[in-house]
Amino acid sequence: MHLTPISSLLPRYTHAPTTDPRAVAQEFESLFISMVMRSMRKTVPNSSLVPRSLGEKIYTDMLDTEYSGMISRHESLGLADLIQNELEQHRSTPENLNSLQQLKNPAWMIDNRMVSRHAGVRFSRSLRSRIAAWNNHIKSAAQKFDIDPHLIRAVIAQESAGNPHAVSHAGAKGLMQLIDSTAAEMRVNNVFDPHQNIQGGSRYLQRMLRKYKGDVRLALAAYNAGPAAVDRYKGIPPYRETQNYVESVLRLRQDFASVTESRVQQEVAHE
Repeated sequence: MHLTPISSLLPRYTHAPTTDPRAVAQEFESLFISMVMRSMRKTVPNSSLVPRSLGEKIYTDMLDTEYSGMISRHESLGLADLIQNELEQHRSTPENLNSLQQLKNPAWMIDNRMVSRHAGVRFSRSLRSRIAAWNNHIKSAAQKFDIDPHLIRAVIAQESAGNPHAVSHAGAKGLMQLIDSTAAEMRVNNVFDPHQNIQGGSRYLQRMLRKYKGDVRLALAAYNAGPAAVDRYKGIPPYRETQNYVESVLRLRQDFASVTESRVQQEVAHE
């Protein structure tokens, strides 16, 4: 099941100060429970619990929705309380979406599977804003390791879309998606610390650039698939993910380079 950011499911409530926070929270929890029930039902291949005809599907959806509402109202999972607390603390402020997006959950609970590692990441105002939040760390790393800051921005955008708590299914973590062994080798103690993660990721990227004599394409391929794969194939490995990764990062690098820093700051200020 793909987890969707809370903020994307609550847009209509963030600018409605008269809406009852409890009702909003319960409605979201009910929706979440309903999604879970539908996903669980899909894991059962042959059962009377799985609807077959159109009528059964409609009836089952209605039943799931009703059950979800009852659970949320009478046997809350705790999600409604968490959302209500966030809404009440930040109600009627422009930080609503950000506060909901950054709920204080343990890092392992945050799922970044909605960030595609196989296709290009869309260059958008919201992406620029998220990456701009780490500009000081990016500039510091770019200067220290003599790397184009736009290349670092592009790698962060492709790897995590600017989410410092991102964890992949393979266990890569943080803004530049470091696996534990690489993090330790790059002297990163806390992969979820933005400064340490960007320093470690940039240090590793510098190592790949030096290994491949400044060839950015090979360095990116090694960052994604590992230098052993690049050496084995004497070039970019014939993996669709890696090939798409290299093209996407290079495209993002160009996109970031085409936007002035003053424009990005203006966009951030207006959000």
